[in-house]
Amino acid sequence: MRIDFKDRVVLVTGAAAGIGAATARAFAHAGARVLLLDLLEEAGEAEAAALRQRGLAARFRPLDVADEADIGVMVAEVTAAWGGVDVVFSNAGIAGTFTIPQLTGEHWRRVLEVNLSASFYLTKAVTPSMIERGGGSIIITSSVAAEHVAYYSGVHYATTKTALKGFVRHAAFELGRHQIRVNAIGPGPMSNRMYAGGRHEAERLEAMAQNQPLQRPVEPEDIAHAAAFLASPLASAITGVYLPVDGGFLTGRNASQRGYFKVHNEEMGDPDVIRAKAQAATPKPLTD
Repeated sequence: MRIDFKDRVVLVTGAAAGIGAATARAFAHAGARVLLLDLLEEAGEAEAAALRQRGLAARFRPLDVADEADIGVMVAEVTAAWGGVDVVFSNAGIAGTFTIPQLTGEHWRRVLEVNLSASFYLTKAVTPSMIERGGGSIIITSSVAAEHVAYYSGVHYATTKTALKGFVRHAAFELGRHQIRVNAIGPGPMSNRMYAGGRHEAERLEAMAQNQPLQRPVEPEDIAHAAAFLASPLASAITGVYLPVDGGFLTGRNASQRGYFKVHNEEMGDPDVIRAKAQAATPKPLTD
């Protein structure tokens, strides 16, 4: 059965690359009018332009998802241009690889704003439009880190992705009477821009092949297909769920503390090494 989003208006955050770009393409090819949102203006505009060249309805707008006021302006703009919002894919996220002693308060707060608060801001902003249009679908990118140790990022990332499950559950309960469905997708380990060029990327990709029963990494298109399904009439009775799309990764749950601290170049339980690493650590720039 072909999923048809003709004349539906879809917002996608983190749309300049990876999961977001793949999902924007999936909705556009299914007939939706898609607004791509990202901080990376050149890449985001290129994605939207490529879709327009194929005769599809797509626009790009720069957006910092941590800016609640600008989210409100953006929703007002798209409502004026396209009449409202039917689907939101809240996907933008950041990470960074830090243990607790290395993690700065600044980075902790920025990750919470981008990974967690942004989904609240978006949900709040689009709810009036969705109510007026008789319902809608909000899909949020969580992670298998909500169910598992966040090996290649840390407590900041795991905290936000776990909290999103609670947000989805409550939002689905509260908004269901308006026929607004709220669901989360939990991508498994995959190669994407969040970790591109990281010092553990080769090790991470090798671990994926070893630990995932399907013996392949999750691809952005896998997440895009799940998002399209959850937003479609085929999922009209599905709300409040967390859907892992992980190649079976969570069936193993074989994380170990020793492996985790090896990734972070620390000897488990050695306070001198931990203290030295914390003093020498230079936080990575905050990028969306």
